Amino acid sequence: MNADLYKNSIEYEKLTQSIYQAILSNEGFEQIKVEHNGKLVGRSGVEHQIDVYWKFKLANVEQSVLIECKNYSSALTLEKVRNFHAVINDIGNCKGIMVTKVGYQDGAKKYADFYGIDLKVLRKPTEEDWHGRIKDIHINIISKSPASDPEHPIEMSIILSPETEEQRKIIEQLQSEGKLNIPSGPDLFFVNKRKIPITEEMRWWIPQKLNVLHKEPGGPYEEVIKLEDSYVIINQDERAELLVRVEGVKVKYWVEEIENREIILHGEQIVQAILKNFRTGEIEFVKRN
Repeated sequence: MNADLYKNSIEYEKLTQSIYQAILSNEGFEQIKVEHNGKLVGRSGVEHQIDVYWKFKLANVEQSVLIECKNYSSALTLEKVRNFHAVINDIGNCKGIMVTKVGYQDGAKKYADFYGIDLKVLRKPTEEDWHGRIKDIHINIISKSPASDPEHPIEMSIILSPETEEQRKIIEQLQSEGKLNIPSGPDLFFVNKRKIPITEEMRWWIPQKLNVLHKEPGGPYEEVIKLEDSYVIINQDERAELLVRVEGVKVKYWVEEIENREIILHGEQIVQAILKNFRTGEIEFVKRN
């Protein structure tokens, strides 16, 4: 055999091996290993070279799937299918699959259908295969974020919701005396009724909560982030310390666009090969790993 033809045949067998390994893994059979270029001894005692195969147990009975690969540029003849059928019969208790690039002659198809040999076409995708399907994908990635710099600072104010009339009066008195100390720095976080933190610090929490994606760069914008079962400690570590429920946070901010780029994915980058059932015509696009 010509060296280039031999090399191409081996590459085609390895492609078949990788395709069926991926199919088995996708169907949940990761433990099954698809082998390449193995030797199996038939019931006659004759050793057969098998291009691609795998073994498995069903009802504690070992079975095999054998694949004959033909990297041909013309339709396979009856002779090729009949020769493979002889190997299947000699090994026994196995399923046979033939794989080629173009197709099968009528006699080969009739013979394979009668004896239950699956005929597949495995090849690189062509332009015709993409008819009625999406081939190229264009993705525009626009990244936006709240600005945070001296010229465009994020300003926030906490909306308190006292739970009792007594608590409301205490807050009003502290405010009138100038003694109301409400934490509002970037290291602030909200707590639950047991004073256990339930949010990240505001420097991380607020940017995640703001809806900036659909806003144009610039500003300022104002947004209220509603809260439930959230509290803040007022006058912490003082005699007048209070745990007060927070209804929400009012935020004033600016939006900046960080990145705007386009990604183009071509079908050839995604699909490794076409696997076609020659009998039914059903086509499967096999993705690259």
